Amino acid sequence: MTEKLKCLNARTGEVMEELAITPVSEIKNIVAKSHTAQKKWALLSIDERSDYIRKAYETITEDLEGFANLIHEEMGKTMPEALGEIKVYTSGLENMIKEVKEALTPEVNSAGELETTTYFDSLGVCASITPWNFPMGMPHTLMMPSLMAGNTIVFKPSEEVTLIGLAYAKYLNKFLPEDVLQVVVGAGEQGKALVEADVQLVTFTGSQRTGKNILETGAKDLKRVILELGGKDALIVMDDVDIDSASKFATINSFRNCGQVCVSTEKILVTDKNHDIFVEKLVERAKRLEVSSLINKTQKNHVLAQIDDAMKKGAKMVLGDPSKDEKNFLSPVVLTNVTNDMDIMIDETFGPVACITKVNDLDHAVELANEGEYALGSVIFGNDKEQAKNVARRLKAGMIGINKSCGGVKGSPWVGAGQSGYNFHGSSAGHRMFTQVRIVTA
Repeated sequence: MTEKLKCLNARTGEVMEELAITPVSEIKNIVAKSHTAQKKWALLSIDERSDYIRKAYETITEDLEGFANLIHEEMGKTMPEALGEIKVYTSGLENMIKEVKEALTPEVNSAGELETTTYFDSLGVCASITPWNFPMGMPHTLMMPSLMAGNTIVFKPSEEVTLIGLAYAKYLNKFLPEDVLQVVVGAGEQGKALVEADVQLVTFTGSQRTGKNILETGAKDLKRVILELGGKDALIVMDDVDIDSASKFATINSFRNCGQVCVSTEKILVTDKNHDIFVEKLVERAKRLEVSSLINKTQKNHVLAQIDDAMKKGAKMVLGDPSKDEKNFLSPVVLTNVTNDMDIMIDETFGPVACITKVNDLDHAVELANEGEYALGSVIFGNDKEQAKNVARRLKAGMIGINKSCGGVKGSPWVGAGQSGYNFHGSSAGHRMFTQVRIVTA
Protein backbone atom coordinates (compact mmCIF):
# COMPACT_ATOMS: atom_id res chain seq x y z
CA MET A 1 0.00 0.00 0.00
CA THR A 2 1.36 3.42 -1.00
CA GLU A 3 2.16 5.71 1.91
CA LYS A 4 0.40 9.07 1.91
CA LEU A 5 1.56 12.53 2.96
CA LYS A 6 -1.11 14.76 4.45
CA CYS A 7 -0.72 18.34 3.24
CA LEU A 8 -2.16 20.66 5.88
CA ASN A 9 -3.46 24.20 5.82
CA ALA A 10 -1.14 25.98 8.28
CA ARG A 11 -3.85 28.47 9.22
CA THR A 12 -6.68 26.00 9.90
CA GLY A 13 -4.99 22.63 10.41
CA GLU A 14 -7.31 21.08 7.83
CA VAL A 15 -6.06 18.50 5.33
CA MET A 16 -5.78 20.14 1.91
CA GLU A 17 -4.75 17.03 0.03
CA GLU A 18 -3.13 13.63 0.49
CA LEU A 19 -0.21 12.82 -1.78
CA ALA A 20 1.53 9.56 -2.56
CA ILE A 21 4.99 9.53 -0.98
CA THR A 22 7.80 8.69 -3.38
CA PRO A 23 9.05 5.18 -2.53
CA VAL A 24 12.72 5.17 -1.54
CA SER A 25 13.21 2.33 -4.02
CA GLU A 26 12.23 4.69 -6.87
CA ILE A 27 14.76 7.40 -6.15
CA LYS A 28 17.66 5.63 -7.85
CA ASN A 29 15.59 5.42 -11.05
CA ILE A 30 14.54 9.07 -10.79
CA VAL A 31 18.18 10.13 -10.53
CA ALA A 32 19.08 7.93 -13.51
CA LYS A 33 16.46 9.75 -15.59
CA SER A 34 18.01 13.04 -14.51
CA HIS A 35 21.41 11.89 -15.76
CA THR A 36 19.94 10.99 -19.14
CA ALA A 37 18.21 14.37 -19.42
CA GLN A 38 21.31 16.21 -18.26
CA LYS A 39 23.38 15.08 -21.24
CA LYS A 40 21.12 16.99 -23.65
CA TRP A 41 20.40 19.88 -21.29
CA ALA A 42 24.13 20.59 -20.85
CA LEU A 43 24.59 20.84 -24.63
CA LEU A 44 22.30 23.87 -24.81
CA SER A 45 23.76 27.34 -24.43
CA ILE A 46 23.11 29.29 -21.24
CA ASP A 47 20.91 31.63 -23.29
CA GLU A 48 18.79 28.71 -24.49
CA ARG A 49 18.44 27.32 -20.98
CA SER A 50 17.53 30.75 -19.64
CA ASP A 51 14.79 31.15 -22.26
CA TYR A 52 13.03 28.04 -20.95
CA ILE A 53 13.05 29.53 -17.46
CA ARG A 54 11.83 32.94 -18.67
CA LYS A 55 8.79 31.36 -20.30
CA ALA A 56 7.99 29.42 -17.13
CA TYR A 57 8.20 32.52 -14.96
CA GLU A 58 5.75 34.30 -17.25
CA THR A 59 3.16 31.67 -16.31
CA ILE A 60 3.87 32.26 -12.61
CA THR A 61 3.24 35.97 -13.07
CA GLU A 62 -0.01 35.22 -14.90
CA ASP A 63 -1.19 33.08 -11.97
CA LEU A 64 0.08 35.42 -9.26
CA GLU A 65 -3.05 35.41 -7.08
CA GLY A 66 -3.57 31.65 -7.33
CA PHE A 67 0.01 30.80 -6.42
CA ALA A 68 0.03 33.36 -3.60
CA ASN A 69 -3.17 31.92 -2.16
CA LEU A 70 -1.59 28.45 -2.08
CA ILE A 71 1.40 29.87 -0.15
CA HIS A 72 -1.03 31.72 2.15
CA GLU A 73 -2.87 28.49 2.96
CA GLU A 74 -0.22 25.77 3.09
CA MET A 75 2.63 27.83 4.55
CA GLY A 76 0.56 30.36 6.50
CA LYS A 77 1.98 33.64 5.23
CA THR A 78 -0.31 36.64 5.06
CA MET A 79 -1.47 37.37 1.51
CA PRO A 80 0.72 40.50 1.23
CA GLU A 81 3.75 38.44 2.31
CA ALA A 82 2.88 35.64 -0.13
CA LEU A 83 2.43 38.05 -3.02
CA GLY A 84 5.62 39.84 -2.02
CA GLU A 85 7.65 36.63 -2.06
CA ILE A 86 6.53 35.77 -5.59
CA LYS A 87 7.02 39.30 -6.93
CA VAL A 88 10.53 39.64 -5.50
CA TYR A 89 11.77 36.52 -7.27
CA THR A 90 9.88 36.85 -10.55
CA SER A 91 10.97 40.48 -10.92
CA GLY A 92 14.55 39.56 -10.02
CA LEU A 93 14.87 36.76 -12.59
CA GLU A 94 16.46 38.88 -15.34
CA ASN A 95 19.10 40.17 -12.97
CA MET A 96 19.89 36.63 -11.84
CA ILE A 97 20.18 35.45 -15.45
CA LYS A 98 22.59 38.31 -16.17
CA GLU A 99 24.66 37.56 -13.05
CA VAL A 100 24.89 33.83 -13.74
CA LYS A 101 25.77 34.35 -17.40
CA GLU A 102 28.58 36.75 -16.47
CA ALA A 103 29.85 34.41 -13.75
CA LEU A 104 29.97 31.40 -16.06
CA THR A 105 31.59 33.14 -19.03
CA PRO A 106 34.98 31.51 -19.69
CA GLU A 107 37.99 33.49 -18.46
CA VAL A 108 41.29 33.79 -20.33
CA ASN A 109 44.72 34.33 -18.76
CA SER A 110 47.94 34.71 -20.74
CA ALA A 111 51.65 34.30 -20.00
CA GLY A 112 53.97 34.82 -22.94
CA GLU A 113 52.76 32.66 -25.80
CA LEU A 114 50.63 30.46 -23.54
CA GLU A 115 46.92 31.06 -23.00
CA THR A 116 44.77 29.35 -20.36
CA THR A 117 40.99 29.34 -20.64
CA THR A 118 38.98 28.58 -17.51
CA TYR A 119 35.59 27.00 -18.20
CA PHE A 120 32.66 26.65 -15.81
CA ASP A 121 30.94 23.45 -16.92
CA SER A 122 27.87 21.70 -15.59
CA LEU A 123 28.32 19.36 -12.63
CA GLY A 124 25.61 16.81 -13.36
CA VAL A 125 22.56 16.09 -11.20
CA CYS A 126 21.71 18.33 -8.26
CA ALA A 127 19.61 17.27 -5.27
CA SER A 128 17.80 20.37 -4.02
CA ILE A 129 16.25 19.96 -0.56
CA THR A 130 14.48 23.15 0.40
CA PRO A 131 12.79 24.53 3.56
CA TRP A 132 9.22 25.60 4.17
CA ASN A 133 9.63 29.25 5.22
CA PHE A 134 10.19 30.65 1.72
CA PRO A 135 8.59 27.93 -0.40
CA MET A 136 9.17 29.71 -3.71
CA GLY A 137 12.13 31.90 -2.77
CA MET A 138 14.51 29.17 -1.64
CA PRO A 139 13.88 26.81 -4.60
CA HIS A 140 14.34 29.80 -6.91
CA THR A 141 17.59 30.85 -5.27
CA LEU A 142 19.14 27.39 -5.22
CA MET A 143 17.70 25.87 -8.40
CA MET A 144 17.83 28.63 -11.02
CA PRO A 145 21.65 29.06 -11.07
CA SER A 146 21.99 25.28 -11.15
CA LEU A 147 19.62 24.90 -14.11
CA MET A 148 21.30 27.75 -15.98
CA ALA A 149 24.67 26.07 -15.41
CA GLY A 150 23.40 22.97 -17.23
CA ASN A 151 22.60 20.74 -14.28
CA THR A 152 19.40 18.78 -13.91
CA ILE A 153 17.58 18.75 -10.58
CA VAL A 154 15.78 16.34 -8.32
CA PHE A 155 13.78 18.63 -6.06
CA LYS A 156 12.50 17.63 -2.62
CA PRO A 157 10.47 20.43 -1.09
CA SER A 158 9.84 20.35 2.65
CA GLU A 159 7.03 17.98 3.57
CA GLU A 160 5.30 21.00 5.13
CA VAL A 161 4.90 22.77 1.76
CA THR A 162 4.80 19.98 -0.79
CA LEU A 163 1.79 21.36 -2.67
CA ILE A 164 3.62 24.65 -3.16
CA GLY A 165 6.74 22.82 -4.35
CA LEU A 166 4.72 20.76 -6.81
CA ALA A 167 2.98 23.88 -8.11
CA TYR A 168 6.30 25.66 -8.62
CA ALA A 169 7.74 22.65 -10.45
CA LYS A 170 4.60 22.43 -12.58
CA TYR A 171 5.06 26.02 -13.80
CA LEU A 172 8.65 25.21 -14.77
CA ASN A 173 7.88 21.84 -16.32
CA LYS A 174 5.41 23.38 -18.76
CA PHE A 175 8.52 24.48 -20.65
CA LEU A 176 11.56 22.55 -19.38
CA PRO A 177 12.53 19.40 -21.32
CA GLU A 178 11.41 16.11 -19.79
CA ASP A 179 13.18 15.06 -16.58
CA VAL A 180 15.31 18.21 -16.32
CA LEU A 181 13.37 18.93 -13.12
CA GLN A 182 11.78 16.09 -11.14
CA VAL A 183 10.10 16.19 -7.75
CA VAL A 184 10.39 13.75 -4.86
CA VAL A 185 7.55 13.76 -2.31
CA GLY A 186 8.35 12.85 1.28
CA ALA A 187 10.33 13.71 4.39
CA GLY A 188 13.62 12.63 5.96
CA GLU A 189 13.71 9.12 4.53
CA GLN A 190 13.36 10.41 0.97
CA GLY A 191 15.89 13.18 1.56
CA LYS A 192 18.44 10.70 2.93
CA ALA A 193 18.00 8.39 -0.06
CA LEU A 194 18.40 11.31 -2.44
CA VAL A 195 21.66 12.42 -0.80
CA GLU A 196 22.97 8.85 -0.99
CA ALA A 197 22.04 8.53 -4.68
CA ASP A 198 24.27 9.28 -7.68
CA VAL A 199 24.02 13.06 -7.45
CA GLN A 200 26.96 15.41 -7.83
CA LEU A 201 25.65 18.31 -5.78
CA VAL A 202 23.38 18.67 -2.75
CA THR A 203 21.88 21.98 -1.66
CA PHE A 204 20.10 22.02 1.68
CA THR A 205 18.59 24.64 3.95
CA GLY A 206 17.39 23.47 7.34
CA SER A 207 18.54 22.10 10.67
CA GLN A 208 22.17 21.87 11.71
CA ARG A 209 21.85 18.17 12.58
CA THR A 210 20.47 17.24 9.16
CA GLY A 211 23.04 19.44 7.43
CA LYS A 212 25.91 17.68 9.19
CA ASN A 213 24.47 14.29 8.25
CA ILE A 214 24.29 15.40 4.61
CA LEU A 215 27.88 16.62 4.71
CA GLU A 216 29.07 13.34 6.21
CA THR A 217 27.20 11.30 3.60
CA GLY A 218 28.34 13.50 0.75
CA ALA A 219 31.97 13.26 1.80
CA LYS A 220 32.00 9.54 1.01
CA ASP A 221 31.67 10.31 -2.71
CA LEU A 222 33.18 13.81 -2.60
CA LYS A 223 29.85 15.38 -3.50
CA ARG A 224 29.62 19.16 -3.65
CA VAL A 225 27.48 20.32 -0.72
CA ILE A 226 25.97 23.77 -0.03
CA LEU A 227 24.34 24.20 3.39
CA GLU A 228 22.49 26.96 5.18
CA LEU A 229 21.79 25.87 8.75
CA GLY A 230 20.04 28.56 10.72
CA GLY A 231 20.93 31.61 12.72
CA LYS A 232 20.55 33.59 15.92
CA ASP A 233 20.93 37.10 14.56
CA ALA A 234 21.67 40.02 16.84
CA LEU A 235 20.68 43.67 16.51
CA ILE A 236 23.10 46.03 18.26
CA VAL A 237 21.57 49.43 19.05
CA MET A 238 24.31 52.03 19.52
CA ASP A 239 23.92 55.03 21.83
CA ASP A 240 23.84 57.60 18.99
CA VAL A 241 21.11 55.73 17.13
CA ASP A 242 18.02 57.07 15.37
CA ILE A 243 15.53 55.30 17.64
CA ASP A 244 12.66 55.48 15.16
CA SER A 245 14.68 53.80 12.42
CA ALA A 246 16.09 51.14 14.74
CA SER A 247 12.71 50.28 16.29
CA LYS A 248 11.08 50.14 12.85
CA PHE A 249 13.74 47.71 11.60
CA ALA A 250 13.49 45.61 14.77
CA THR A 251 9.72 45.34 14.37
CA ILE A 252 9.89 44.27 10.73
CA ASN A 253 12.81 41.90 11.15
CA SER A 254 11.54 40.25 14.34
CA PHE A 255 7.99 39.61 13.14
CA ARG A 256 7.92 39.28 9.34
CA ASN A 257 6.77 35.85 8.22
CA CYS A 258 5.81 35.30 11.87
CA GLY A 259 9.51 35.33 12.75
CA GLN A 260 10.17 32.30 10.53
CA VAL A 261 13.17 33.73 8.70
CA CYS A 262 16.75 32.48 8.99
CA VAL A 263 17.98 36.06 9.45
CA SER A 264 15.22 37.22 11.80
CA THR A 265 16.37 39.47 14.63
CA GLU A 266 16.46 37.07 17.58
CA LYS A 267 18.36 39.12 20.16
CA ILE A 268 18.27 42.90 20.56
CA LEU A 269 21.15 44.43 22.50
CA VAL A 270 20.66 47.99 23.76
CA THR A 271 22.26 50.11 26.50
CA ASP A 272 20.43 51.73 29.40
CA LYS A 273 20.46 55.11 27.60
CA ASN A 274 18.01 53.97 24.91
CA HIS A 275 16.43 50.89 26.46
CA ASP A 276 13.11 52.24 27.68
CA ILE A 277 12.29 54.43 24.68
CA PHE A 278 13.35 51.66 22.29
CA VAL A 279 11.05 49.16 24.03
CA GLU A 280 8.20 51.67 24.01
CA LYS A 281 8.48 52.33 20.28
CA LEU A 282 8.93 48.66 19.40
CA VAL A 283 5.81 47.69 21.36
CA GLU A 284 3.84 50.53 19.80
CA ARG A 285 4.72 49.33 16.29
CA ALA A 286 4.25 45.63 17.04
CA LYS A 287 0.71 46.21 18.31
CA ARG A 288 -0.32 47.30 14.82
CA LEU A 289 0.88 44.16 13.05
CA GLU A 290 -1.42 41.57 11.50
CA VAL A 291 -1.34 38.33 13.47
CA SER A 292 0.08 35.53 11.35
CA SER A 293 0.38 31.78 11.55
CA LEU A 294 3.31 29.55 12.37
CA ILE A 295 3.85 26.58 10.09
CA ASN A 296 2.51 23.93 12.49
CA LYS A 297 1.74 23.02 16.09
CA THR A 298 5.23 21.62 16.66
CA GLN A 299 6.82 24.95 15.80
CA LYS A 300 4.35 26.85 17.95
CA ASN A 301 5.04 24.57 20.92
CA HIS A 302 8.79 25.14 20.46
CA VAL A 303 8.32 28.92 20.57
CA LEU A 304 5.98 28.72 23.57
CA ALA A 305 8.46 26.51 25.44
CA GLN A 306 11.21 29.08 24.90
CA ILE A 307 8.95 31.88 26.11
CA ASP A 308 7.95 29.86 29.18
CA ASP A 309 11.60 29.09 30.01
CA ALA A 310 12.51 32.77 29.68
CA MET A 311 9.63 33.89 31.92
CA LYS A 312 10.59 31.38 34.60
CA LYS A 313 14.14 32.74 34.56
CA GLY A 314 13.14 36.38 34.95
CA ALA A 315 12.17 37.74 31.53
CA LYS A 316 9.28 40.20 31.42
CA MET A 317 6.57 40.01 28.75
CA VAL A 318 5.68 43.59 27.81
CA LEU A 319 3.58 42.61 24.80
CA GLY A 320 1.63 39.49 23.94
CA ASP A 321 -0.64 36.89 25.49
CA PRO A 322 -0.05 33.51 23.84
CA SER A 323 -2.95 31.97 25.79
CA LYS A 324 -5.37 33.91 23.58
CA ASP A 325 -3.91 32.71 20.26
CA GLU A 326 -5.69 29.73 18.73
CA LYS A 327 -4.49 27.01 16.34
CA ASN A 328 -1.06 27.88 14.89
CA PHE A 329 -1.49 31.63 15.28
CA LEU A 330 0.77 33.59 17.60
CA SER A 331 0.59 37.33 18.21
CA PRO A 332 3.83 39.33 18.45
CA VAL A 333 5.59 38.85 21.79
CA VAL A 334 8.11 41.32 23.22
CA LEU A 335 10.33 40.17 26.10
CA THR A 336 12.65 42.35 28.15
CA ASN A 337 15.25 41.40 30.78
CA VAL A 338 16.36 38.52 28.57
CA THR A 339 19.61 36.95 29.76
CA ASN A 340 22.05 34.51 28.22
CA ASP A 341 21.08 31.63 30.52
CA MET A 342 17.70 31.40 28.76
CA ASP A 343 17.05 28.97 25.91
CA ILE A 344 15.61 31.80 23.84
CA MET A 345 19.03 33.52 23.83
CA ILE A 346 20.86 30.38 22.75
CA ASP A 347 18.72 28.26 20.41
CA GLU A 348 17.04 29.41 17.22
CA THR A 349 13.46 30.52 17.91
CA PHE A 350 11.90 30.90 14.46
CA GLY A 351 8.85 32.63 15.87
CA PRO A 352 7.36 36.11 16.45
CA VAL A 353 9.33 37.04 19.56
CA ALA A 354 11.47 40.15 20.07
CA CYS A 355 14.01 39.56 22.86
CA ILE A 356 15.59 42.65 24.39
CA THR A 357 18.71 42.55 26.55
CA LYS A 358 20.14 45.59 28.33
CA VAL A 359 23.93 45.73 27.85
CA ASN A 360 26.63 47.71 29.64
CA ASP A 361 28.40 49.01 26.53
CA LEU A 362 29.40 48.09 22.96
CA ASP A 363 31.99 45.58 24.16
CA HIS A 364 29.28 43.78 26.10
CA ALA A 365 26.97 43.90 23.06
CA VAL A 366 29.64 42.37 20.82
CA GLU A 367 30.29 39.63 23.38
CA LEU A 368 26.59 38.66 23.51
CA ALA A 369 26.14 38.96 19.74
CA ASN A 370 28.99 36.49 19.22
CA GLU A 371 27.80 34.00 21.85
CA GLY A 372 26.54 30.66 20.59
CA GLU A 373 27.34 28.48 17.62
CA TYR A 374 25.30 30.29 14.97
CA ALA A 375 26.89 33.04 12.87
CA LEU A 376 24.60 33.84 9.96
CA GLY A 377 23.79 37.55 10.20
CA SER A 378 23.91 40.56 12.50
CA VAL A 379 22.79 44.18 12.25
CA ILE A 380 24.09 47.38 13.84
CA PHE A 381 22.12 50.62 14.09
CA GLY A 382 23.94 53.86 14.85
CA ASN A 383 24.73 57.26 13.32
CA ASP A 384 28.52 56.97 13.58
CA LYS A 385 29.18 54.73 10.57
CA GLU A 386 32.91 54.43 11.19
CA GLN A 387 32.30 53.22 14.73
CA ALA A 388 29.61 50.87 13.43
CA LYS A 389 32.02 49.47 10.83
CA ASN A 390 34.60 48.86 13.55
CA VAL A 391 31.99 46.97 15.57
CA ALA A 392 30.98 45.00 12.47
CA ARG A 393 34.53 43.75 11.99
CA ARG A 394 34.44 42.32 15.53
CA LEU A 395 31.35 40.22 14.85
CA LYS A 396 31.68 36.62 13.70
CA ALA A 397 28.53 36.52 11.53
CA GLY A 398 28.91 35.92 7.81
CA MET A 399 26.71 38.88 6.87
CA ILE A 400 26.47 42.18 8.73
CA GLY A 401 24.30 45.17 7.91
CA ILE A 402 24.70 48.72 9.19
CA ASN A 403 21.39 50.59 9.48
CA LYS A 404 19.86 47.95 7.19
CA SER A 405 19.29 44.23 6.89
CA CYS A 406 22.32 41.95 6.72
CA GLY A 407 21.99 40.99 3.04
CA GLY A 408 24.38 42.64 0.58
CA VAL A 409 23.76 44.53 -2.65
CA LYS A 410 23.20 42.68 -5.92
CA GLY A 411 26.14 40.46 -6.74
CA SER A 412 27.03 39.77 -3.10
CA PRO A 413 27.17 36.27 -1.60
CA TRP A 414 24.65 34.90 0.87
CA VAL A 415 26.99 33.33 3.39
CA GLY A 416 26.91 32.01 6.91
CA ALA A 417 29.91 31.48 9.18
CA GLY A 418 30.49 29.03 12.02
CA GLN A 419 27.72 26.48 12.40
CA SER A 420 25.35 28.47 10.18
CA GLY A 421 26.60 27.28 6.84
CA TYR A 422 28.97 25.41 4.59
CA ASN A 423 29.85 26.99 1.25
CA PHE A 424 27.55 29.72 -0.04
CA HIS A 425 25.43 30.95 -2.95
CA GLY A 426 24.85 34.25 -4.72
CA SER A 427 27.65 36.36 -6.31
CA SER A 428 29.94 35.19 -9.11
CA ALA A 429 31.78 32.86 -6.75
CA GLY A 430 28.49 31.49 -5.43
CA HIS A 431 27.07 30.82 -8.90
CA ARG A 432 30.25 28.94 -9.75
CA MET A 433 29.54 26.56 -6.85
CA PHE A 434 27.06 24.92 -9.23
CA THR A 435 29.76 24.18 -11.82
CA GLN A 436 32.82 22.06 -12.48
CA VAL A 437 35.84 24.26 -13.16
CA ARG A 438 38.15 23.10 -15.97
CA ILE A 439 41.12 24.72 -17.65
CA VAL A 440 42.59 24.32 -21.12
CA THR A 441 46.10 25.66 -21.81
CA ALA A 442 47.61 26.02 -25.28
